[in-house]
Amino acid sequence: MITMDWLCGQIAFIYAFNKIKPAVIVDKIVEAAVDILVPGRGAGESNWFWRNVRSFERDSDRIAKELDIRTELRNWDREFPFFHHEMIVRYFAGFLASAVAVAAWTQLRSLFWKRR
Repeated sequence: MITMDWLCGQIAFIYAFNKIKPAVIVDKIVEAAVDILVPGRGAGESNWFWRNVRSFERDSDRIAKELDIRTELRNWDREFPFFHHEMIVRYFAGFLASAVAVAAWTQLRSLFWKRR
């Protein structure tokens, strides 16, 4: 027997799986990882010359780290073609949407069921 909980979860999963743009999410995740892994401003920036040198070093470190992360993603996709990183993002978004939809439906149902 098909319940409304199951149906809401399935519809939310299918909708999120098809509507999500995994490239945008992967770009945001890579950007956040680079922000965490590459140190920010430090000491030794007392004049304009050293500030520009440090800025150049920091930008080159960020670019190198981003290329390393994207290379690892490409290697992952080559090694596991059946489990592509964009599919992982799609499945995660679908599962999250399904869980939220089922929780919302359960909450709404309990609100209306108590009134009777």
